[in-house]
Amino acid sequence: MGYFDDFQLLNVINVRMYGNAEPATIFTRCHYIGLIRGTLLLNGQPESRPLIYLTPKHIHTYSGWRSPAGKYRDNFYLECTGKRADRLFAAFDATARSRLIFVRDHAPFLDKLNELQQLFAAGEILHRPRIILCIEEFAALLEENLQAEKNPAARSCHLDELLFAINKEPEKKWDFAFYAKAAGITSRHWNRIFTAATGMPPHRFVNLCRMKKARNLLCSTNLSIKEIAEKCGFESPSDFSRFFRKHSSITPGECRRNALR
Repeated sequence: MGYFDDFQLLNVINVRMYGNAEPATIFTRCHYIGLIRGTLLLNGQPESRPLIYLTPKHIHTYSGWRSPAGKYRDNFYLECTGKRADRLFAAFDATARSRLIFVRDHAPFLDKLNELQQLFAAGEILHRPRIILCIEEFAALLEENLQAEKNPAARSCHLDELLFAINKEPEKKWDFAFYAKAAGITSRHWNRIFTAATGMPPHRFVNLCRMKKARNLLCSTNLSIKEIAEKCGFESPSDFSRFFRKHSSITPGECRRNALR
């Protein structure tokens, strides 16, 4: 069996649902991972915070999430199966029932679902390695969200918003001393909080995000190496190449050629 053969993406669906009927009960044949935005009813009460749901296979559950009459919810979800999916659901305690996880910022999850939808449309078998990478990144976002909720210090420093901003624009010149000052703590203490929340120091996290952006641009666009270097915040292609080789042991050109094989 190949390394990527233990996960199958069966479908990716993005629908808008209105609250005007009771959902039917179904028996799930596969795993469901979804993002809900809008208003839905939980325990009879309206809830408008965005949430991620993990609904496992082989349980009786509702076929949709009910909203109050006249209200809507956007339900963006995927259907999947395989041992890798089984492990993911077990890790998030979603084997016998649905697990609901509220998220403060749904944007990074939405980005991953959009990427998965595009990859699935282009061919699940052909793009399975990239699909699995997206799933792992989705799980990492979910774990980071859970850890941030457990860490009052991280919440007080608004790290979730900062991590999203760094992921989106890692090429910026990030002044972490500014964020420490804004939180009213020393830079050393702020760095400790950041490291505890992410598992790495701030500058290493930025480099990780720059590498992720660089790989994505190399593998999914026709931009030149020079253009990608500029988009990733490097003054020259040679600086970019040295950075990329240091963090991956291959050159940007080799990375692009490997992706095309």
